[in-house]
Amino acid sequence: MKTIELLLNLMKTPKFFDQKDFLMNDEWKVTILPLFGSHVIFVDDIYKHPERVHEWLDEAPIVSLKPPTADGINGKEFMDGQKYGDFRYDPTRTILFKHITDFYKIEDPEPYGTNPISIYNQFRLIEPFGGEPYCWSPHVDNKLNVCIYLNPDENYTPGTSFYDATVDGAEMLHKDTEHVVPWKDEKYFVEKLCILSKFNSLVAFPGQWPHGQTIVDNRWQHKTRFTEVSFF
Repeated sequence: MKTIELLLNLMKTPKFFDQKDFLMNDEWKVTILPLFGSHVIFVDDIYKHPERVHEWLDEAPIVSLKPPTADGINGKEFMDGQKYGDFRYDPTRTILFKHITDFYKIEDPEPYGTNPISIYNQFRLIEPFGGEPYCWSPHVDNKLNVCIYLNPDENYTPGTSFYDATVDGAEMLHKDTEHVVPWKDEKYFVEKLCILSKFNSLVAFPGQWPHGQTIVDNRWQHKTRFTEVSFF
């Protein structure tokens, strides 16, 4: 009996992570692509220990970032949440985000300057993806979005799509349904481009471009999609 109890206690022991597990590299491979009258920035090899970051994320439960609604399907057809981490002790974050915000001419980013608290999006399908003609809710955000892809086995797979909206679709862009009733009929939106997900890589783009995560199959029934997001 004592052996069984010992094994159960070992199974419950949480994993330990050190501050160095979340340090960013201070040299980057950067690509800048002119697009839609502005630019998209790609940066490779963001974290020094990206596997540890993923391991930390994979340990966490998924907690909804929005209150439930009567018609909401979060927690029923999918799980959509966020996890936060305060890694502002790493000065490299400030340097990297300052370079990016300077490029887009964003002065004095609010509310956290150029070293925000880290926000990690979590997404997992419960029910199978219904397929076409539905897409994950295209929406708009602030002036600038920065996204880091954090799934080790996702390299050059669908990541984030940009859209043109019809007249009716444009009215949906500002309705806050992305995290509760997200699926939208593709007749309201035309996909213009899909950014491919690459493990431990960053993409930055204007947040006012209609965009959304790209869901094309049921891979996210078997694992959780992780992205780190920052908004300026």
